Amino acid sequence: MKIKLLTKRQNEVMSVLWGSDLPLSANQICNENESLNMNTVQQVLKALLKMQFIKVEDIGYSNTVLTRLYSPVVKQADYLQFLLGNNSTFDLTSSLIDRNKNLNELKQLQVLIEKKCRELEE
Repeated sequence: MKIKLLTKRQNEVMSVLWGSDLPLSANQICNENESLNMNTVQQVLKALLKMQFIKVEDIGYSNTVLTRLYSPVVKQADYLQFLLGNNSTFDLTSSLIDRNKNLNELKQLQVLIEKKCRELEE
């Protein structure tokens, strides 16, 4: 699968999906981003499915109606890496860490880095 540049609306829908731990319906995506209307979301979801950025994860209920639930296939980090071009993961990560001003987030990142180091050393 080749990653492609997203339009503004596609990026808005993907941001909602990337921000959710659970698959979402078109209606839930509209509720999360009030600047999107249902027709736009449905058209964007159709395009994102064709681009293989998302998949239909499940079928669920929206009130009493069956609806598709969508989840991302492309990770946000992979898309950001694509946007930055050939810059290394180290460059991307160090830049994001350098800009972060939240001590709690930095400590959480430190724990993740230490955990990954232990895994790699085993």
